Amino acid sequence: MKKKLGTRTWVLLSAAALLLLLSACSSGETESKEVIEKSGTRITVMDNQADSVYTRLKLERIDKIEGVRGMDWASEDSIVVSQENKAIPAEIWDGQKHYPQNLYLYDLSSGQQKPLKEGKDNLGGALLSPDKTYVFYKAGYESSGIGYIMNLATGDTVKTGEGEIAMGEGNWSDNTHVLYSEFPPAAGKVVSVDADGKSEPAMLTEAKYVANVVQSGTKIYFTAEEDSRLITYDTQTKTSEVLGTGVMWVIPSPDGSRLAVQKRVAPGKVTLSVTDGAGNELSTVYSGFQIFGTSWSPDGSKLAYSTSSENGNENRLFITEVETNEQTPISDEMQASDQLRWSPSGKKLLGSTTVWKGEAYQFITYVITLS
Repeated sequence: MKKKLGTRTWVLLSAAALLLLLSACSSGETESKEVIEKSGTRITVMDNQADSVYTRLKLERIDKIEGVRGMDWASEDSIVVSQENKAIPAEIWDGQKHYPQNLYLYDLSSGQQKPLKEGKDNLGGALLSPDKTYVFYKAGYESSGIGYIMNLATGDTVKTGEGEIAMGEGNWSDNTHVLYSEFPPAAGKVVSVDADGKSEPAMLTEAKYVANVVQSGTKIYFTAEEDSRLITYDTQTKTSEVLGTGVMWVIPSPDGSRLAVQKRVAPGKVTLSVTDGAGNELSTVYSGFQIFGTSWSPDGSKLAYSTSSENGNENRLFITEVETNEQTPISDEMQASDQLRWSPSGKKLLGSTTVWKGEAYQFITYVITLS
């Protein structure tokens, strides 16, 4: 029988699960900080007084919200978060109380939140459908969980199936379908589930260790086998093609014309490249120790990502203009635990991380406003 995931374990595994690469230039920036109380939540607002590397993008402010884990945008002014539910009795692990992480809709203007899904299970991995009608999430165990799809308007929820899904797996392929590889990845099974809970095999493949499954148009991209080969499967022609090896993650641009590809090229060294849809490299965005959270802007013109140095003492967040490869430094204190998420307008960026505070890890959410 599987042991349900305690809050501390969920944080540690989630922080290690996602996402991508980069390291970059130092900015020499200075910040002024203002701490305010907003609806009972302590927020640190950091105003960046330094000039950007290029002038088309300006950092307006960063709102730092403690105690919640921001996951995705429900609208331009509201986000889905997970937070401890202290109304439910805590479980005692290693002599400490652990409350379940539940899902809430957080209003950025008022600081108020309302429950989306509460209960004794730890809930996370929330991801909104492109049209913001449904939310896909997981009820977590030690390294995987059972998937669910909720209709935001009605609250109706369906299970994606009995098969488990690894943390970090599961993406919307359109407004009503979620695509994922079943856990453990050695099964090599890729499933598509609609908003009514009906599932079917998404593709025909003999590959094992399938992971990082994502669809763009008629193409499904995934990594497989021990050499981490990147494979694309055409759902129309039913054919597969290997695009490269040593690939850790791949993220298609919104229009599917380009890919952001993270590769491990040597021990302690990764690269982040932009390729065309066939895997031909167009540019190298980063080469260094580690990158997390890489995300395309809605118009496909920018990549946001956070970086970490080898000793872990330097964690930074950048936005790169893809056409020119110019970088804008955003923060020097944030390492993304999850994929960074752009708001629908592309004017805000959502990120979350964890910090050790006292005797436990605490979630921190960043809402970055750009112009």
